[in-house]
Order: sequence, then structure tokens, then C-alpha cells
Amino acid sequence: MIKLLKFTIILFLFSSCSSSPEEQAPEQKYFFGVAGYFKQQASTLTNKQVVKTVSKNKETETKTLVIKNWDQELQLFSECDINKAAWKDSYKKDSIANTVTYSATDPDLRVKSIKISFAGITPTKIEMNTQSKNLLYHTTENLVFIPDSLYQITKHQKVILLGLNDYEISGLIK
Repeated sequence: MIKLLKFTIILFLFSSCSSSPEEQAPEQKYFFGVAGYFKQQASTLTNKQVVKTVSKNKETETKTLVIKNWDQELQLFSECDINKAAWKDSYKKDSIANTVTYSATDPDLRVKSIKISFAGITPTKIEMNTQSKNLLYHTTENLVFIPDSLYQITKHQKVILLGLNDYEISGLIK
């Protein structure tokens, strides 16, 4: 009985030491919250019909469908999140009228720029540019998202031994 009481007290002490997620300090945001925004958009777009066009090196296929997993469909957009404490000084912010642009100051960063146009506080268009390169490949991506209207991904890739490939995915949201 005493062992059970000691165990219960120890368990209580350890559980009371950790703070719940509500009590923890919120993550500091240095820039526009890209990951959170696209997570919210994924839930908003559930059950919406899309005219999706996919092309590789000018070969094109178009289908009308309902996207079942918008988190996955918008993953490339979400991966452009620059809101990391280590990068708070790695991007400069320029604001002109209703547009905010974040530009990489470090040439080694994958996300080169994010440009967001607003109507009031609501994003009306998001454009992102990325670049990755190493000894085997060089890839550039241009991503465009217009809420409730369109998303587009254009990718240019040069791979040693495989050559050049151009990809484009666009979705017209109905």
C-alpha cells in the first residue's frame, strides 16, 4: 500500500511539473506564418472540385477531380515556411502598398523569396520562389496561390545524366 502511495505521489509530482500546451509560450513569429496559413487553407478547400493540369516537358494531362488530401496537395507551399528562429535575420522584409516581400539575404537558403499581396489583412495572392542545387542537380520552383481560385507550381530541374525537365501543376479551384 505504501509503495502504491509513493508511486502515486511521484507520478503526480512529475505530471504537475510539465506545462500543458496551452500554458507554453506561443512560438514567436518573425514573418508571415506560411505553414499555418496553408494548413488553414487545406481545411477550407475540403470537398472543393478542381480542374487540375499536370505537364512534364510540354506533355499535358487535365482532369476534373476532388482533392482528398489538401495538406499533401499544398505541401510544397507549406514547406516554404521561413518562420524559424535561426532565420530571423536571414530575410529582409519590404512593404509596398498592399504587398509584403520577404527576400533571402543568405544565398544558401532554399526559399529565395515570398511575395504576399493583401486586401486589408487577407492574403489575395502568394508567390514563392525556391532554388536548390548541389553537384548532381539544380532545381528552381515558382509557386503561386490565389485563395479559392488557383494554385500553380512551375519547376525547372537539371539533373546530371538525366538532363533538363520542366514540370507544371496548376489547379483551378471551382
